[in-house]
Amino acid sequence: MTELNELKLINESNIVYLKKVNANYERNEIIKNILEDEACFFKMSKDDAYLILQDIGILNEEVENTYQKLISFDEFYRLFKCKKIDLNDKEIVIKYPIYNADDVFKN
Repeated sequence: MTELNELKLINESNIVYLKKVNANYERNEIIKNILEDEACFFKMSKDDAYLILQDIGILNEEVENTYQKLISFDEFYRLFKCKKIDLNDKEIVIKYPIYNADDVFKN
């Protein structure tokens, strides 16, 4: 979640700056709406995620690392536990198996 919060902050800063210099910030407003869904990176293709990260201002050499953090198993599991990801949601593109701890130790 920290990564996502940082992205939101960077994007908000971009919007403020673009408004100040009277530049078009419409794309950043769209990104802002996308980032409101904490599970958004699990619902989009890698190419789309890369475009968003680059539009926000993540350097090309950092995009892959940032993307991997955003779609990590730990992040998926956290969102699942918070009920922000439903395993049956058809929008989810990137999924990880969730193991039931009770079943793991049955054998």
